[in-house]
Amino acid sequence: MSKPLRILIVEDSEEDTQLLLHELRRGAYDPAFERVDTPAAMSAALDQQNWDLVVADFSMPQFNALAALELLNKRGLDLPFIIVSGTIGEETAVTAMKNGARDYIMKGNLRRLAPAVERELSEAVQRRERKRAEEELRINQEQFRVAREIQQRLFPKTSPQSGVFDIAGASYPAEATGGDYFDYLSMADGCLGIVVADVTGHGVGPALLMAETRAYLRTLALNAEDTGDILTRANRVLAGDVDFERFVTVILARLDPQSQSLDYASAGHPCGYVLDAAGHVKARLKRLGVPLGIQPDVDYASSPVISLSAGDIVLLLTDGIEEAMSPDNAFFGVDQVLDVVRAHSKRTAGEIVEALYRAVGEFSHGLPQLDDLTVVVVNVKPSG
Repeated sequence: MSKPLRILIVEDSEEDTQLLLHELRRGAYDPAFERVDTPAAMSAALDQQNWDLVVADFSMPQFNALAALELLNKRGLDLPFIIVSGTIGEETAVTAMKNGARDYIMKGNLRRLAPAVERELSEAVQRRERKRAEEELRINQEQFRVAREIQQRLFPKTSPQSGVFDIAGASYPAEATGGDYFDYLSMADGCLGIVVADVTGHGVGPALLMAETRAYLRTLALNAEDTGDILTRANRVLAGDVDFERFVTVILARLDPQSQSLDYASAGHPCGYVLDAAGHVKARLKRLGVPLGIQPDVDYASSPVISLSAGDIVLLLTDGIEEAMSPDNAFFGVDQVLDVVRAHSKRTAGEIVEALYRAVGEFSHGLPQLDDLTVVVVNVKPSG
């Protein structure tokens, strides 16, 4: 079956035009064509329809291939341009190729025409696909930049100051932004809320959803004391705003400096930990419900109160840390996370956060970071 071909022929000879068409038909093409031999006629033809390629005689009384190529370039059209000539010098041919001509064929060797057309049409498709991919990459990079700016503006600038708790948190961004988030909340009863969350996906959408989640949690914390109730209310609002591809995992811990205790609620978030002064796991802050945004009618429960003692360390994090990978595709894992915390348990909360980030980097041996790394550490200070 003949392949359709829309070809613009820049040629002053009707006889030579028919020879070109004959060769194309022999090559299994079904050409729909227009012949032009002036700049005005070529401009009009380019305006009137889309072409698959241009074949041009090198020299005509009122026009030539170099001028036709310049006209095509000024319009920004990426069309294969093939010169067909009775005589063309090598220097001239090189000039034409530098200006964008894809091939040149002598009129005495027209059997090369159909294979050249096939090759150039294939390469044109590849160029368009590459250009489309590059444009998508540019757009994605711009989205990542905007998303990263949104995220960085929303992270706390300083840690809360407390006579009971030493607190530090950080989020180390991956190259392709995700939706990691941490925050410190002033709660209605004077307690301190600590949030660590992760929004699925990458780009501006997840960053905006993270900003929305932050706003809801901050507002709700000022008017409620129960961590489960806060997540329940936030979920009811978010479930109406989030499509089925998005959700938010959250852990909200409530620190009470008066009773020196902690309780929490978790919406599908990775486990947090409380380590005692000897480095033993005193409590695991497990998932207590599905992520926010999936089911609007979920009721989240608060955990039982966990008493804290001097030297205890509370660790909240996103899965980017434990799922960091080595060159041999091993996960960093929870055990190594806890080992790093134990090894630096006498350090400040900020130093423990930095130690975790360094340990992940050393484990990955310079591999690109695939996900954001977010962690909050709370040290319980010695009394007095």
